[in-house]
Amino acid sequence: MAEIELDRRRSVWKQLAEIIRKRVDGGTSPAGEAIPSTVALASEFDVSTSTMRKALVALIEDGTLWAGPGLGTYAREEDAAK
Repeated sequence: MAEIELDRRRSVWKQLAEIIRKRVDGGTSPAGEAIPSTVALASEFDVSTSTMRKALVALIEDGTLWAGPGLGTYAREEDAAK
């Protein structure tokens, strides 16, 4: 995957949320499929796990992702978001 340059002058977690939302919307992370773990994503983007967690929580709150205790985090399916 191409290297992604984050603008450190902007809120990093918001940029990460935008990138992950685009992955879900674009089909890179298809609906209903697990996304990589918080640790794996933090490593991919070279950010702290707390920053990545903040981005993921925002995406869960806006309905882009869903998470279950012990189940992982998944791209929300279209009908489930309604």
